[in-house]
Amino acid sequence: MSPLRRLVPALAVLSAAGLVLTGCESTSGGDAQASGDSGTFTVCANSPYPPFEFEQDGKVVGFDMSLGDEIAKDLGREKKFVQANFETLESGAALDTGQCDAAISGITITDARKKSVDFSKPYFNDQIALLTTKDSGIKGFDSVGDKTVGVQQATSGEDYATEKKLQTQQFEDVELMFQSLESGGVQAVSGNISTLSKRAESNPDLEVVQTVDTNENLGVAVKKGNTELLDSVNKTLDRITSDGTMDKMKKEWMGL
Repeated sequence: MSPLRRLVPALAVLSAAGLVLTGCESTSGGDAQASGDSGTFTVCANSPYPPFEFEQDGKVVGFDMSLGDEIAKDLGREKKFVQANFETLESGAALDTGQCDAAISGITITDARKKSVDFSKPYFNDQIALLTTKDSGIKGFDSVGDKTVGVQQATSGEDYATEKKLQTQQFEDVELMFQSLESGGVQAVSGNISTLSKRAESNPDLEVVQTVDTNENLGVAVKKGNTELLDSVNKTLDRITSDGTMDKMKKEWMGL
C-alpha cells in the first residue's frame, strides 16, 4: 500500500459494511452503476496513503485518484470519492453493499482477497520496506529484536512483520503510524516502499533501512461477478500503459 503531504487522518469505521463518505453521497446498486445506469463512477479508498491517496488543498488526490479519473473518463462518467476503512475494501464489503463501484487504494492482489473481490490486471508493483529513525540502531527486519514495529492493519506490511515474528502495533491509517514513529511510540514501521520512502524524504531523521521484493502487485478491486466493469477497467489500464499516461502518473506522484 507511495509525493508526501499533510493529510487528514482516515475516519474510523464502526462496522465492516459502514463507510464514511467524503465529497459525495452514498450510492446504491454497484452493478447498476457499472452497467451505465448512473453518471458517476464511485471509488472507495482509505486515505491517507500517499502517494496513492492523500488530501491536498481540500481534495483527495494521488496516483490512485488519477487512475480513477482515467477509468471514469473512459466510462463517460464523473468520478466520486468515498472514504473507507481498509478492511471493508479487502473484504469486499464496500463493494457488496453498493457503496462504491471500485476500490482503488493500493490493494495488493492476493489469493485470499480474490475470494471476496475480482481484481483487474496489476497496475503497480510494490515492495515491502522497513522505516525507522536514524538513531534507532535497527538495520533491517532481522535486527528489530524486541522493539515495536508499527503496521497498518490488514496490509501486506503487517503480514510481513507477522511472518518475521516481530512485535507489532496496529494503526487504522498510515498517517497515525508515521506520527507514532516520529514521536517514539513505535521504533520502526513496516509497509510499502512507495509510501515509506516518501515519508523519509520529508523527514531527515528517518531512513528506509531495508526493502524486500515480495512481488507485490496492486490491482483495482470490483464486486465479484461484475465482469463488465472489470473489462472496462482493464481496457483503461491497457490504454494508459500504451499511450504514456501511466508513465506520466508515476512521474507526477512517485518521481519514477
